[in-house]
Amino acid sequence: MIRALPLLALLALSLSGCTSVYVPSFIKVYQPDIAQGNVLEPDRVAQVQVGMSKNQVNQILGTPALQDIFHRNQRETYVFYDKRGKNKAFQHTVVVLYDTDGRVTKLEQHGDPLDQAPAQDIPEALRHKKTSADATTPTEPNNPAAPSPYDLTPQPTTPGLGAVAPLQPSTPPLQP
Repeated sequence: MIRALPLLALLALSLSGCTSVYVPSFIKVYQPDIAQGNVLEPDRVAQVQVGMSKNQVNQILGTPALQDIFHRNQRETYVFYDKRGKNKAFQHTVVVLYDTDGRVTKLEQHGDPLDQAPAQDIPEALRHKKTSADATTPTEPNNPAAPSPYDLTPQPTTPGLGAVAPLQPSTPPLQP
């Protein structure tokens, strides 16, 4: 009986670690936002048509998240996963099937509807929508007086702080 007492105490301590931890409702546990895979937009997915080449699909949807090693060059999977805090995760999968010539034969979509996707904080410059004003208006540099970093002509240098200007001859050189 006396030998069983330490064993029972050890068993009670080890089982106490198996209980769930109570967190009061006023304590907010941080849940980070998780975004993985490709950002799929409904208009971009609608552009993919049967008969397109693999390069055309990659230009529209980007690089696939998964490439099936068992069906090499015949199946690409684009996964869009987004979980914001404690909200339910959004997941949409697009599977593009190719024939032996590398042309799209079928497009399968699974998961949540794309029109219910959470809004993405993507800068407008990175979105694939170009307006005619963007295409015709060249971008102006912020400071036109500043030299361009791509200009290959040597710029005149001025001595910096503590630097001495190069010496100039005070008399003309002698002529023989």
